[in-house]
Amino acid sequence: MMECLTGQRNNLATVQAWLIKLIYLLALFFTLLAPQIATAAPRPDPVAVVKSVLNAPEARLDYLEAQIAFDRLFDPAADPVAMRRVVERLTAAARSLAGERPSDGVKFDAIRKVVYTSGPWNDHRPFAYDLTDPKGQKPGSQRLSTYLRTRRGNCVSMPILLLIIANRMGMTVNLAAAPLHLFVRYTLPTTGKAYNIEATNGGTLARDIWYRQNFPISDRAMESGIYMRVLAKREGIATMANSVVETLINQGAYQQAVDVTDAILIINPRESHAILKRGTAIGHMIRVEFTYRFPGEALISSALQPRYRWLIAQNASMFAKAEALGWIEEKG
Repeated sequence: MMECLTGQRNNLATVQAWLIKLIYLLALFFTLLAPQIATAAPRPDPVAVVKSVLNAPEARLDYLEAQIAFDRLFDPAADPVAMRRVVERLTAAARSLAGERPSDGVKFDAIRKVVYTSGPWNDHRPFAYDLTDPKGQKPGSQRLSTYLRTRRGNCVSMPILLLIIANRMGMTVNLAAAPLHLFVRYTLPTTGKAYNIEATNGGTLARDIWYRQNFPISDRAMESGIYMRVLAKREGIATMANSVVETLINQGAYQQAVDVTDAILIINPRESHAILKRGTAIGHMIRVEFTYRFPGEALISSALQPRYRWLIAQNASMFAKAEALGWIEEKG
């Protein structure tokens, strides 16, 4: 009997010793982790960030800083210092290649070289078109941070990089849009004539007719200005914010997506992609709030009917508005 009691006491002592060690390790773990938890900043509100960027004074509008602000909302690897360093290095290399007092043509030849040709200016890692995702439909692929990191871009990220460098070299450049496609529009200061620069084709010139032949652009869309129009700097940055909308929709944050499109449309009421994405986000809200919950409209309570009717009307009006501006739904 004494041997049994002694064995139990030994077992109890062993358990107590392990418990003390476990408590000590847990205390040590939380002691080390606590400062990180305390200092970890909460994720910024995407709506507030977009509004802040879009409503900045004209003198503070900057394509690169705007894109950094948008990318950092969702990309933990988006390092502002690293992104600025890459852009500054490419810009400095282009300036060096262009020489003293270069013409805009010489400047852009230099920009094309540092971006698309392998050399020390890009660490022998030239930037190229990602043919596996040409329209930038993969989550996160439209971000400049992704393009600078992977050196593979699409019809959103590629023109933004060219735009940023050319703008920093003093060229008169702006964004312009085609359906699901962005490009750079250069304006010759002496004549005001505009030229299209196609970033996905090595930064070469492209005629208006090329876009009309390769994208569903109606005559009405040309008249309304939803496509092929020079976007003022604030409008261009608003268009860049569409990447935030895309991510919010992918994450199921539909109300925030709607709120961001509202901010974009205040800056540019003709931003067709934002109009369509607002309709898409509202369509998701209808499904989540009503379609998945109620087998039929008749089963929706009278208290919820106003909300349901409002969402239905908003969804329809967005696509009707886009069609009135000349948008054509792409087939296939």
